[in-house]
Amino acid sequence: VQASLLPEGVPEISGWDFAARWQPARQVSGDFYDFIPGQAGQIDLVMADVSGKGMPAALFMALSRTIVRASMGHSLSAAEDISRANRLVCADAKDGMFVTVFCARLSPDTGDVAYVNAGHNPPLLCKQGDEEEPLTELMPTGLAVGILEDFAFEQGTLHLDPGDFLLLYTDGVPDATNTQSQRFEMERLRRVILEYRHAPAADIVAALERAIGEFTGATTQFDDIAIMIAKRL
Repeated sequence: VQASLLPEGVPEISGWDFAARWQPARQVSGDFYDFIPGQAGQIDLVMADVSGKGMPAALFMALSRTIVRASMGHSLSAAEDISRANRLVCADAKDGMFVTVFCARLSPDTGDVAYVNAGHNPPLLCKQGDEEEPLTELMPTGLAVGILEDFAFEQGTLHLDPGDFLLLYTDGVPDATNTQSQRFEMERLRRVILEYRHAPAADIVAALERAIGEFTGATTQFDDIAIMIAKRL
């Protein structure tokens, strides 16, 4: 039932390559992602992670996903739409639960992106034309959704040229743990992305999943994992 709330596939947009994966650590998950059609051909790329574990997180995930989806596309500003979602989540959130959200409002015709990072793990922007520092972390522009009702979210902007891509993920990726209680961490994540940055989106995701699996070995998955890539061809 929970999996049915996620997209059945990835968008098929000329000039773009998308890929996504979702792997619960238990029978249910607090992570979710979404592709939400917007105004004038825009599309909102959403990655989110609710607080907590187990059934409470799964139920809050369903609520948060519905609210975020219903809130997007009402204005030309991603920040305003996330603010709307925040007010609604704050009205329904119980026992201090919240959800970290990253939303990238992509204009496929131009490659322009407006984004809001509401307390989420910093996505990676990979710029193929920058050999010195190809990876940039998109740091938070506001608090997690559900904490402060009247919080004013800020909005960042970026541009994707052909070959560039965004990697969105949840904390289950850097926090993946091996048998020696070592974490996968961002440095390993960055190495995988740099090694496969010229590959198709699905191959980059597969390489990251493979690297995590080889690192963790026989260790039981500690946290939910969700990954999304949006690459301009």
